[in-house]
Amino acid sequence: MSKQPVIQEEPIQDCWNRIGVWRNTKERCPKLAGIGHCRNCHIYSYAGRRLLERPIDAADREEWTATFASPPDKKKATIYSAFVFRAGGEWLGLPAKLIQEVVDMGKIHSLPHRDNTVLRGLVNIRGKLEICFSIGAVLGIDRFEKPEIEKRYISPERLVVVARNDQRIVFPVSEVFGTFRYAEGMLQQLPITVSGSKAAFSKGILCINDFEVGFLNDRILFDTMMRHL
Repeated sequence: MSKQPVIQEEPIQDCWNRIGVWRNTKERCPKLAGIGHCRNCHIYSYAGRRLLERPIDAADREEWTATFASPPDKKKATIYSAFVFRAGGEWLGLPAKLIQEVVDMGKIHSLPHRDNTVLRGLVNIRGKLEICFSIGAVLGIDRFEKPEIEKRYISPERLVVVARNDQRIVFPVSEVFGTFRYAEGMLQQLPITVSGSKAAFSKGILCINDFEVGFLNDRILFDTMMRHL
């Protein structure tokens, strides 16, 4: 059986690099005066078609096959945990890692010569006096506002103990939902209609089942509360 003759393709003449617009010599293609640029020349277009239509050699075919056959890299989603609670008629959230404990509502002892709505006073948490703040006063939430959804609390009004950078604060909440795990992409941006304190203290919105939770910026929240001491 006779072998098929190997057809040798004529090498591409890259005149654009020798006498065209990308030349390094003084010699200049006479066609440039009329066409302005090598991209407008039929020789340049023909060379481009030949490069695109050239046969694929065995090495390239194997490399492309291995590349397209390999499964895509799966990016692992980062999972976060939020502690969700209600203050007044607003559902709010904080990073769950900041929550020290949730205790029964106790008596709040007011401080003498302190007359502001943010600093509520002192509370006794397991024999230790802790500073108690009103998160509703900071955010401008009506304490007696009724929630728009039915109650789903773990327990009635509670005290939440939060710690951040060796600072501990306590604030009462109307209702505790508990922890909620979410991926980074689940935290939505605030609507443009949200303004004022809610916008200043919020990082975004978490949608949990049939209600929305304003996820708070814990750094700004702590800094604001500490300024009222």
